Parts: sequence; C-alpha cells; structure tokens
Amino acid sequence: MDTKHQIIECPHCGHKMHIDLDYSNGDQDYFEDCTNCCNPIHLNLHINDLQHKLELNISSDDEQIY
Repeated sequence: MDTKHQIIECPHCGHKMHIDLDYSNGDQDYFEDCTNCCNPIHLNLHINDLQHKLELNISSDDEQIY
C-alpha cells in the first residue's frame, strides 16, 4: 500500500487533522468527516505523474457550482 501522511485544515471550522492518503488506487474523490465539527470534507486526490507529485484539493460539501 502506498500512503502519505498529511495534515489538513477543515474548511468548516479550521481544525487541523491528520489523514493518511492512500494513492495506490490512482486518482480518488471522496469525503471524510472532520474529527472536530463532524462536517463532511470533500477530498480530491490527483496523481501528477509528469511532475511526480500528489495534488490534494480540499473543499467543504456546501459549496455550489453554477
């Protein structure tokens, strides 16, 4: 299993939390609940093979796209 430990900040309450990113399954789009306020955090993980980087986008679930 390929994992990377990361500290993120909740977009709802600002609480810092530790997560493990499992990038062995390629690009991922999933939700995790904040350990402090319990609101859902939208995580989008992209593997950039050209630059050998993991790109992680974090957003709240209540953002609307028009």
